[in-house]
Amino acid sequence: MNFRKLGVAVCMGALCWPAGCGKKQGRFSEEQMQSIPLANRYDLPAASGAMTMSLYSQTITSEEVLQAVEETLKPAATRLERQAFIGQSLPLIRQVIRSKAADILLYEQARKQAPSNIDEALEKAVEQEIKRFVASYGNNYALAEAGIRKMGMDWRTFREYQKKLILTHSYLSQKLNTPVRFTHRQLIEYYEAVKAEQFCRSGTLQFHAIEIIPDQLAADYIGDGQTAEQAAFELARSLATRAKADEDFEVLARTYSHGPLAKTGGKWLPVTIGAKALPEPYDILEKTALALQPGEVSEPVVHEGRIFIVRLDHKDLGGCKSFAEVQPLIEQQLEFQQRQKQYDEYISELMKQVDKVELEQFALFCAQAAYGRWHTAELE
Repeated sequence: MNFRKLGVAVCMGALCWPAGCGKKQGRFSEEQMQSIPLANRYDLPAASGAMTMSLYSQTITSEEVLQAVEETLKPAATRLERQAFIGQSLPLIRQVIRSKAADILLYEQARKQAPSNIDEALEKAVEQEIKRFVASYGNNYALAEAGIRKMGMDWRTFREYQKKLILTHSYLSQKLNTPVRFTHRQLIEYYEAVKAEQFCRSGTLQFHAIEIIPDQLAADYIGDGQTAEQAAFELARSLATRAKADEDFEVLARTYSHGPLAKTGGKWLPVTIGAKALPEPYDILEKTALALQPGEVSEPVVHEGRIFIVRLDHKDLGGCKSFAEVQPLIEQQLEFQQRQKQYDEYISELMKQVDKVELEQFALFCAQAAYGRWHTAELE
């Protein structure tokens, strides 16, 4: 269950941290905070007979781990042998456990650093979030409650979840507040590295074509003393003249073309310039169309025993945005990458508090329990 879909808008201004009041807030935007790979944070269930892993006063149960991985791993459990399944499932199960453990550790750190009057500020922030949540259901309280129940919560656990989420995000905003600066050279290097993928748009061509194949030319078109090639070129030159005189190109294509798209009036799908998407002998069509202006009709083009006439419909040469145009976006991306790095390093430091042997034993138990449950269920 991904509670990040709730669209929580963290009210950072409502929370005042020690040594932080009056100082500049962290520079994560709400959207950026949502994209940080924080695990699902909710009121963790108490132990219920399943194996658990404890951190501070909270527990992670094998049941909630299995719920998190069921959709991904259940199909594999039905078709793999036990050891193969365990080997394949352990990486994901470890990741889920670490993510949940990081949630608990983050919350504990946030709670330790929070001022004594934090509960009052949290209550105000939660009230705002609940109003926003109900408003997302058209201010229909009953529908909002049904939505919460679908998430496996009630209003009480939803409030607690919101408190933890708001407190943790506010804490991170303060914790990851180290100023970030980049040189002009760094910005340029990043721009060059991502330009093709992010800031360049491929050109496209749209055109119609008539294809005349001498070997398929009807005998009626071949005059005395003419070869099929000569007759075909003469026909193509006549068709090009008629098309340039504004005769309907599609009608001409349906009537005379020998090409595979004759029935559609010779219309080709858009072609990306430079992508080499057209096979031989049709690769000549891109080159021919590129030399035309929209609305123009080419002269007959002989290529590999065929004769083509092309009418260009649309030409977009594409291009790249300049560095000056995208510099603010580049700065944002680099800054967020740096914040992400700070976050990852901080989580790695927190995770040193977790017993690696205990985590591995718990992960193995979860993998074995998953196989026992889902493989057996399929056999039944």
